[in-house]
Order: sequence, then C-alpha cells, then structure tokens
Amino acid sequence: MAGYGVATWAGLEEAFTVGELLALAAEAAGGQHHHLVAVQMPVSLVMMTPIARALHGRGPLPAAADVGLRVMASAPAAPR
Repeated sequence: MAGYGVATWAGLEEAFTVGELLALAAEAAGGQHHHLVAVQMPVSLVMMTPIARALHGRGPLPAAADVGLRVMASAPAAPR
C-alpha cells in the first residue's frame, strides 16, 4: 500500500487530534481519498504518557489504530 505518514514529537498530544489530522489530509487531497497511512510519535518506557493514556482507551495511539493508521514509535530508548 503506497502512502505517507506524519511524524511529530508532540503534535498529537498538544497541537491536533488524529481526527483533525485526517481532516487536513482529506483537505490537502482536494476532498478525495487521502493516502495518509501512518503516524509516528515518541513512545518509550521513559515517556509513558502515550502508553498510560492508551491503556485507558484515550489519546492518539488508540485513536490512530481505530481509524486504521499504522502507528510507529520514535525515541523508544531515549527520553525527550
């Protein structure tokens, strides 16, 4: 599957939601089907907030998974 992804350090926690990101992708595609397929964000044992929120069904990790986006972790071994 061809497509693109968005990598952000804090965007999905502080600037916009997964839903807003999808709306922007659709707008950029001119209302047609967008090709956004993945998001990347920092997730590690040192930076537990995304994991803790996901365990309660909140935050960008479950939101991205719910709409079929691939989720990739950045900085898995290093703190921010």
